[in-house]
Parts: sequence; structure tokens; C-alpha cells
Amino acid sequence: MHSVQPLDACASRFLRSLSLRSNVPWILDPDSKFVTQWNQFFLLISLLTLFLDPLYLYLPVIGGPACMQIDIGLRIGVTCLRTVADFFHLFHMVMKFRTAFVAPTSRVFGRGELVKDPYKIAVRYLKSGFLVDLAAALPLPQVNQ
Repeated sequence: MHSVQPLDACASRFLRSLSLRSNVPWILDPDSKFVTQWNQFFLLISLLTLFLDPLYLYLPVIGGPACMQIDIGLRIGVTCLRTVADFFHLFHMVMKFRTAFVAPTSRVFGRGELVKDPYKIAVRYLKSGFLVDLAAALPLPQVNQ
């Protein structure tokens, strides 16, 4: 026979599993090879995005009954590329929420102590660069066209 657990016990166990302070199995080391390669790849994606956004200015072309029309082929291509770049920006934000950092108080000697607490990582990221990353990931050019 199976014993039925009270609803409160199941709910509290479920909420503890969702907690930011739970023992998350994947906290990334900032000096790992994967994080270094990802940062290099993300730099290339950011440069692509930097050069891709001005192409939205070339969507209107001369022609058609109103002397202006939209180049549909360029519009589709630029929008698809920018959307893929936005997904990479979102993935980068997720990675920053899961990348450990060196505690500022321990930087005096050697490498320092890595902070692997997900809550502390999230608070640090939210205070430092989250708004800039969020603004970069917003699909403003796609919506504005």
C-alpha cells in the first residue's frame, strides 16, 4: 500500500525544488574552456548583430505605385538573422545566471574564492549587467519594421 502524503508536504517539497538556493548541478567555472569558447563565439554574434541592424534602413526601396516599397527578400533575411542572434543573447543571459564569479573580498591572494551560490550569482548579475543584456536581446528592430 502506498501512503498518501499531505498536500502541504508535497507543495513544500515542490517549492524547495524550484528554489534558487537549491543545489543546482550546473554552475559553470568562469575559467573553463567552455565559457571561454562561448564568450569568443558570443563576441562574433554581437559583432554580427552590430553590423546587421543598419540593414533595416535599406528595407525601403524605390519602386511600386507609391514610389516606395519594402524589399521583402532583404526583410525576411535580416529578420531571421536578427532573431537567431536574439536567441543567442537570451542563451548568454541564462549562462550568466549560471556562471560562478570570484568573490571581491578574496582577490587579495591568488585566484580567489569562487562563489557558486546561484542566489548570489543572480543578485550580482541583476545588479551589474542584466538591464544592458536585456535591452540588447529585445527584438526592437524586428518589431519596428
